[in-house]
Amino acid sequence: MGNYWEIDEGAVDSARFFEALWRHFPEATTFYAEGCGIARDVKACYSAHQEEGRYLPSAQTIFPRSAKFRCRFSADLTAALSSLAETHTESELLHHLALYRGSVDLLFWHDAFANVLLVSREVPESVVSASAAELGLHYRDGGGVG
Repeated sequence: MGNYWEIDEGAVDSARFFEALWRHFPEATTFYAEGCGIARDVKACYSAHQEEGRYLPSAQTIFPRSAKFRCRFSADLTAALSSLAETHTESELLHHLALYRGSVDLLFWHDAFANVLLVSREVPESVVSASAAELGLHYRDGGGVG
């Protein structure tokens, strides 16, 4: 068994994803976003929720140089991102995202909305199952499908 639950890739409504993120991960403290084509108003949103500190996840884009944002995770942030997702493509929102509780990674999505979503095993299976179901996706625990 690996260190993550895997939520299968599939068509995910980005507005719905951000709307659900706060409900399923209220214990998270920090939201990280990385991308190359992030829209100006999305960057303004990230700046409004900016949190001082190091960018903890390793950079996912080598070239071209990507913008990286560290934000205080809150219901306001996820509501703003959900609203922005109504008028922007996913690549205008971010390319990669991570969610942390302090220095512990809870969720990591390389090539967000187009790849497998990884959720830390620190997160109870009931949360993973509910998150996957809300997104209309399946999850797996290193061997079986949930």
